[in-house]
Amino acid sequence: AKKKLLPKISLPKLDQLKELFGYVGPLFIITIARLTGFISMQRAAMRCGVKPLAAYQICVNCLIFFLLFGEPLSQLHQTKLPALLDDNDKEATLITMKSVLTLALYASVGVGTVSFAALTLGNGFFTSDMAVREIIRNTAPSVCIAVMTAIMTVCIDGAMLAARDFSFIILLGLITCVMQLYLSSKCTTLTGIFLAFALRLGTYSFATIVRVASGHGALGKVLMNRKKVIDPNDIGTPAIEST
Repeated sequence: AKKKLLPKISLPKLDQLKELFGYVGPLFIITIARLTGFISMQRAAMRCGVKPLAAYQICVNCLIFFLLFGEPLSQLHQTKLPALLDDNDKEATLITMKSVLTLALYASVGVGTVSFAALTLGNGFFTSDMAVREIIRNTAPSVCIAVMTAIMTVCIDGAMLAARDFSFIILLGLITCVMQLYLSSKCTTLTGIFLAFALRLGTYSFATIVRVASGHGALGKVLMNRKKVIDPNDIGTPAIEST
């Protein structure tokens, strides 16, 4: 008898499609909002002139490259937290998040420092134009801040994705996107452009922390779940029914 090595191919059922689009749909909206933010940064850089635009291309590529170091931390949250949240395990959730966020803090500082060094000391590897190199050096501090903020935000965002708090993520993502679009339209320097990006991410992180700390959303409800303290004097006391 022949062994069936390949899986049986069949059309997905309606319930499976609903579950798939319930996850992919929000992620699509989130991705479009983030892409819109990068487009606004590009448009703002184009208004600054040819030399600043050339420097921007190097700085934004550096930002995107170092931002990727935050993705494994996001994946850690998305891998570990769903099962803990389903079990309503407050202690394990808190320990997991504390460990991942600590790693994210060290990573953000370390990677941000490396990005600053790459743009200040190593910009000669990217261009030989002295005017462009000077602009890159002047922009390096804001890029460093953006990298550090981005790594922390990507990590926090991973926890929110694990909790599937999509309605909040989408709403906050759109609000911060509009905020960045407005700020980018007013920017006349590369430093302003990257600080506007960092402010968008910082606002997202701060609002997320406030939501979780206030006990809202799936993640907040688990972390802020307090065990009821039973008064020893109340043990054995019959309940009084209201009439």
